[in-house]
Amino acid sequence: MQERIIEIIVYLLEEFQQKQNNEKYTDLSKELLSRGYTESEINFAFSWIFNHLQKPSEEELEFSYSTDSIRVLHDLEKLVIAPEAYGYLLQLLHLGMIKEVDLEDVIERALSIGSTNITIDDVKSMAASVIFNPDTNPSVDGFFFHPGTNTIH
Repeated sequence: MQERIIEIIVYLLEEFQQKQNNEKYTDLSKELLSRGYTESEINFAFSWIFNHLQKPSEEELEFSYSTDSIRVLHDLEKLVIAPEAYGYLLQLLHLGMIKEVDLEDVIERALSIGSTNITIDDVKSMAASVIFNPDTNPSVDGFFFHPGTNTIH
């Protein structure tokens, strides 16, 4: 379920960037409903966006790349992480869904799995864990999922 919410957030953020006007959120919700997402997933995605995409604190700026820098994978990372999976990670970073430290965390997790082929689906799962798991990411501010449900607490 977390991966589906990541997909919704990515879709919404891309829509927000492309459309500078104030398109009605209900129109975006209807579009997402027609794509098969549930109301609770859509509501959680909107809530996450409004609660988490604010100006970074001083603490968060301590570990950040220059705005015009790009993290380049070293040779071992290139062997393990598929180019499209890394591109997806960069997209999440560009959209502000993850921070630089989160990018490094996902790359580290990918290497620690021991697989020689980390796909986009693998990265989605790892990124969802970093974004939504309060144990690994304290910035989630009290949201967590009960496994197998759409309940947000």
